Amino acid sequence: MAKTSSSNFSLQLPAEFPKDILSPKFNLGDRVCWHPLPSQDFGTITGLQYAPAPHLNAWGWQYIIFLSPHSLSSAWVQIDVAWEEDLALQPGCYSAEADEKVALEEN
Repeated sequence: MAKTSSSNFSLQLPAEFPKDILSPKFNLGDRVCWHPLPSQDFGTITGLQYAPAPHLNAWGWQYIIFLSPHSLSSAWVQIDVAWEEDLALQPGCYSAEADEKVALEEN
């Protein structure tokens, strides 16, 4: 498959949209980690969109993730985006209890 740049990438909306698209793998509120990418970032899904994905040469689900304050990148960014295939549900890498403790300490 030939690589295309985002400036010349063009893809038609699926003919039977939205009837013939796959449902998203993740839901709002799901806690996720980047996987299999080497990252120590994790957080909660706060949004999603069905968008053209140049790297797939197809349409795909892209997620908005609010990073945990314990996520490595949270020192410089609070929100990140990721494609569905780059995420996994990982309860073990996300510490909701630690986030709750941080929230209590801030109040």
